[in-house]
Amino acid sequence: MKRSLLALVLAVGLALIGAAPAAAHSELINSTPEAGQALDYAPIGVELVFNQDINESFATVSVVGPGNEQWAQGETAVDGPTVTVSVREGAPIGRYTVGYRVTSADGHPITGSYDFSVSSLDPVDAPSSPSPTAAAGAAGASAATSGSAAPTTASTSAAPAYDPRDPAASEGEREPKQNTEFAVAALLIAVVGLGAIALVLAVRKAKL
Repeated sequence: MKRSLLALVLAVGLALIGAAPAAAHSELINSTPEAGQALDYAPIGVELVFNQDINESFATVSVVGPGNEQWAQGETAVDGPTVTVSVREGAPIGRYTVGYRVTSADGHPITGSYDFSVSSLDPVDAPSSPSPTAAAGAAGASAATSGSAAPTTASTSAAPAYDPRDPAASEGEREPKQNTEFAVAALLIAVVGLGAIALVLAVRKAKL
């Protein structure tokens, strides 16, 4: 009887010892976003928390969104039992699947996945259109700018060059006429007049 009881105790003890390593394997105990969570806006990152420290060399996290597009970016960061990865900006509305493959400190690999959803776009990423009031104000400012710029352009514009062939040009705009023949005749008259005066003076001097 005592031997049977001892054998039973040993068997239970061995079973517990064999189960201890399995129970000690790392597993996911918390996540942000949580599994099945419906978010108003896409998260800036995903955080996974395990019950044991994770090996930094063997940690991979993916965030797959609508159209099987990958939204995780950058390196997967490991800090003890916490594993994080960033999510790209502009993630659309829809369902996302977080997939992870990590290795615990004791070398045991852990893989898994879960879903979360996004119901609306972040205001920062959503396309914006000007309100009617803002559009009207912008149009008024543009008109005011155009109206004020016109006089400046007119006042600073250079006057057109005078064209002597233009019959519409006013007398004030016309260039002075050059009469070469008149100038030559006046010069000849002056020379003749001076010669006559010189001749009269010479005759008077001779008589004296």
